Amino acid sequence: MIAIISFIVAITALVFVHEFGHYIVARFYGVKVIRFSIGFGTPLLSKTDSHGTEWVLSAIPLGGYVTMWDHLNSKLTSKHHDFEKSYSNKSIFARSAIVIGGPLANFIFAILAYTCIYSLENYKTMPIIDTPEFGSIAQRNGLKKNDKIIRINKLEIDSFEKIDSYVNEIFNKSDLTSPLIIEFLRDDKNLKNVNLNISNLKIDKSENLTKKIGLLPRSKGVKIIDVLDNSLAQEFGLSKGDIILSIDGEEVNFPSQVTDIIKLNKKKSLEIQYVASPVLPYSNMDQNLGNKMNTANVIFDHSKQVLGVYLMANTHKFISSMSLVDALKNGISQTFKVIDLCIDGIYKLFTSGSPFENIGGPISIANAAENSANSGILPFVAFLALLSVSIGVINLLPIPILDGGHLLYHIIELIKGEPLSPSFKLIGTWCGLFFIVGLTILAVSNDILRFLTL
Repeated sequence: MIAIISFIVAITALVFVHEFGHYIVARFYGVKVIRFSIGFGTPLLSKTDSHGTEWVLSAIPLGGYVTMWDHLNSKLTSKHHDFEKSYSNKSIFARSAIVIGGPLANFIFAILAYTCIYSLENYKTMPIIDTPEFGSIAQRNGLKKNDKIIRINKLEIDSFEKIDSYVNEIFNKSDLTSPLIIEFLRDDKNLKNVNLNISNLKIDKSENLTKKIGLLPRSKGVKIIDVLDNSLAQEFGLSKGDIILSIDGEEVNFPSQVTDIIKLNKKKSLEIQYVASPVLPYSNMDQNLGNKMNTANVIFDHSKQVLGVYLMANTHKFISSMSLVDALKNGISQTFKVIDLCIDGIYKLFTSGSPFENIGGPISIANAAENSANSGILPFVAFLALLSVSIGVINLLPIPILDGGHLLYHIIELIKGEPLSPSFKLIGTWCGLFFIVGLTILAVSNDILRFLTL
């Protein structure tokens, strides 16, 4: 039920944001807006405002639309005759601005959402590293667990997030010729520095670039952020919020370690030591753990070979104050990062770099909405921001029936010096419709297959 409610709330809110972007720009350019609908199908609620716009909530909450007066649309001519307020009577620039208004509203929403998150709850990770992966650049240059990074290339470092941001900035600029000059404290007293040569490092945006260098935030155990129903974890008493410290006596500090141990397991059971939803922060977890430690002997069988949990590293967090201006700057930066990731993902999808089975549909979105809603208001807001950016980017694809398709028509019209013929637009609409329907069927099929294989 939570999945359905959170899904409907997310889709309804973001469709409203998107369509309101079209609406407000259309009003700015004097275009008559006939109907603003959230959802499709039979209207459930309807109200007409003083401008003559009918605001509608329809039965199927899986989208929405804004209907504008257009003198070229024969279906509307019997009711509206004001040529000056016709969409097609406006300049190409005005029509393009109206089209862009929807995706732009999605991006603005994401910026405001991220700004809200940064200003209300700005948790950061201490810039103290864990044991660098064997063979990594950091390990080969002598960096060790508990080294605290102070500066990189003279840039002051106050959190691990700043390390991530700076390293990604360097890789995005492809500026790998100069080494990373890292200054760090060892044992909280000895100031040292090391030069990391990154010139031979191969770049892949899908990877965690900081991790590839060998820099990982110090962690103590892995935190369970969700437990699947009817899973082994649920059966043997593990709960959301628990911290797994070791498996069969082997210390685990990262989710990948848990996965590797279970994959290589040849026994029928594994002993998992964990702390049950500790109230104490990471920095105090070493104190009196003996009274808080729990043990679960998880028995594996042929039908269940995974724990059935979502995990994250239990890193050392601290709360950092952030002004509204800084929060806004970070909100803008984060939005552009997500836009870049979306574009990169779409590019790889059509260049065989990313398999089509990774495409998710409404069930995947509903599951993500439920998980974020269960985690609290701010995680749900972060999910809305991510989904809003995705909607904005997808709508800008040059596919007829999407906003990007209309922009493509306008560009062709500008080059030709005359409007496109209705028959050409009709063919484009059908091609775009077939593409979107096919992609939707693929996404829903992937959802069903994932559900059946759980």
